[in-house]
Amino acid sequence: MKTRLGKLFENRFFPVILLSAHLLIIGVVLFFIDCYSKTGLETILIKWIPVNLHINFFFIITACIFCLPAMKEHLKNYLNRKGILIAAVLVAAFMLSSFFAPRDHRIYYDEDIYANIGQNIALKSQAGLCNYGTFEYEEYSPHSVSYNKEPSGWPYLISLVFQVFGVNELYAFFLNNLLFAGSVLLAYLITWHITGNFYASLFSCVIFGLIPQNLMWGNTIAAETAAAFFAGLSFLILVLYLKTRKDSCLFLLMTVLPFSCQMRPESGLIIPVLAAYILLFSPEMLSDRKFWAYSLFAALMLIPHLVHMYAVSGHSWGAEGSKFALSFFSNNFSVNGLFYVNNKEFPSVFTLLAFSGLLFSKESIKYKTCLLTWFLLFFGIFLFFYAGSYHYGADVRFSLLTFLPLAVLAGIGADSVRFKLESFIPSPQNTCIFLMVFFILFSAVRFFNIVHREGQEAWGARYDHKYAKEFVQNIPKRSIVLSQNPAMFLLWGQNSIQTYSGLEQPELIKQFIDKYQGNVYFHHNYWCNTKSIRNIRLCEAIREKYTLTEVATAREQDHKYGLYKISIKDEGIKAQRHKETRN
Repeated sequence: MKTRLGKLFENRFFPVILLSAHLLIIGVVLFFIDCYSKTGLETILIKWIPVNLHINFFFIITACIFCLPAMKEHLKNYLNRKGILIAAVLVAAFMLSSFFAPRDHRIYYDEDIYANIGQNIALKSQAGLCNYGTFEYEEYSPHSVSYNKEPSGWPYLISLVFQVFGVNELYAFFLNNLLFAGSVLLAYLITWHITGNFYASLFSCVIFGLIPQNLMWGNTIAAETAAAFFAGLSFLILVLYLKTRKDSCLFLLMTVLPFSCQMRPESGLIIPVLAAYILLFSPEMLSDRKFWAYSLFAALMLIPHLVHMYAVSGHSWGAEGSKFALSFFSNNFSVNGLFYVNNKEFPSVFTLLAFSGLLFSKESIKYKTCLLTWFLLFFGIFLFFYAGSYHYGADVRFSLLTFLPLAVLAGIGADSVRFKLESFIPSPQNTCIFLMVFFILFSAVRFFNIVHREGQEAWGARYDHKYAKEFVQNIPKRSIVLSQNPAMFLLWGQNSIQTYSGLEQPELIKQFIDKYQGNVYFHHNYWCNTKSIRNIRLCEAIREKYTLTEVATAREQDHKYGLYKISIKDEGIKAQRHKETRN
């Protein structure tokens, strides 16, 4: 097989075939863009994306199997005390994220949306948000699915867990806990393969595991933890390929890379990071026919994602004006830049150690350039975004994408400090190592109070979520809830439909009342308490159109939450008159 492939690569017409294949892929993307409206593309992508991701994930597993022989040799190097120490760090990071940080949503209601899309992919192979779904004898039916503007890589990962264990939010939380622990391991492995220095690698993974925002967001269902993990995994695989030159590593890179790009909209920035690494360490790779042959697979898997980026390009993303502009730079830079140095939300010691790694370590300037490029790209992209400030709502989560390169540099910097200490302190080598680990821990401990608190951010939506889960315990299983957040009810196995259907489809509500023996409910939720005129009018219109009977209510500060049984007003009046006549 290898001989046949070698002959194919050496064929003088192979470059022409390669160029034609890459041009064909570009042509396919342009065909969809030119021939379909954006709405039409979204309809296609609902079905296309899950199939594409499924194929992509299958090939990732296949590539990992091909890499097993090399992995076995690598794992033998960790069957010692150092390996046990790294394993202990991973377990500690997993435990801190899983049980020390609150297991809660921090971005409402995006995390419900991610999980619901995962539910739809798992059960119906549809990459979309369900606006009207029912369960008949535990069989899920999404009757109305709309396409989401975010990429579906993270919801697809959730869908894999749901397929195996069933639909439960808890499994999505555990998945993020594991990805966070995996990123701690990546910090170690990247540093090790760059420096070959165990202590620098140990410091890197300890630093990454103690970053407060990592711990907090690692116990949510947000996409940033997965985005950081797969970006780091792509980088590590490229480093391994350039060290080993094994075809299996190149194949693995070309399967993981398109998957990585589909975690978040900016995840594709890992491609220029990898390009910079190739240009600095192996520019001849760009003239290697094998590289371009394998890259065909990556390009093929990226087709639906490129179509997706075009299809959602007209979305407002919550902005009334422009989404990206130079006018946002000044404010975002002052907030985001200070985040790393003011020692309020992020340990500034870690930033100082990263600078130490950049300026004083003996590592190659090429490695430092790549790591700095990685950090700057994921830091810089949000400086021009209208919601790019780390103090804009819960958008501090965007910082997670910068932590891996920063932790690697900080680990290298910590080791350079350790080396300097050994020349001043006449003591055994281990003393300085323990001192550095203690210094890192001591710097992070003061931020643990941030990690284990929920915080006031999104308190209104948080309590809406909490009370809604309690409310549905008070109604029959065969019932349906009108809510502006049907995704969270569907995740709990409760029939739900968007609130506006009560106004736009009154006949459907009448059918529900007959079908569910009157068990139709209106969820007075967070959006009914906001200052948004549109949402307030929607809730008021439901009250005007139907008779609402209170089932359960709760209050938090000035917000009122409730669940009300719906009945048709005319019927309610007739029933009241009949009651008065009998009396």
